[in-house]
Amino acid sequence: MATPPVCSYEGSDYQKRFWDEGDRAYEDRVEAIALRRLLPHGGPRLLELGAGAGRNTPRYVGFEHVVLVDYSRTQLEQAQQRLGAGPRYTYVAADIYRLPFAPSAFPAATMVRTLHHMADPLAALRQTRRSMSS
Repeated sequence: MATPPVCSYEGSDYQKRFWDEGDRAYEDRVEAIALRRLLPHGGPRLLELGAGAGRNTPRYVGFEHVVLVDYSRTQLEQAQQRLGAGPRYTYVAADIYRLPFAPSAFPAATMVRTLHHMADPLAALRQTRRSMSS
């Protein structure tokens, strides 16, 4: 079976254009509230799918290690500039339909503002579920 196409933000200034200059403060605050209320307060690892430039990553304060996944290396480079290269973060350029993680590797995951970019959202969610522990 063929892998669905991936929406790529390679070379994009999405963070700057859409968030920093786009008058999105209200949406950002709503996401912060949702993440605070829906996520566990912490844990050993969190998988952040569609991490982009790492805008939401600082909100995962209770997690010891955050793995940021995005198809775009440009977005991950921007995330690393924002967050640093310390041991708390791992930056992974990967295709959502072929995640490079062992089954049940993560007790928690986020996927914010990404499903509408996917040609096959159910396949992406299956990959996410495979990567998560029960």
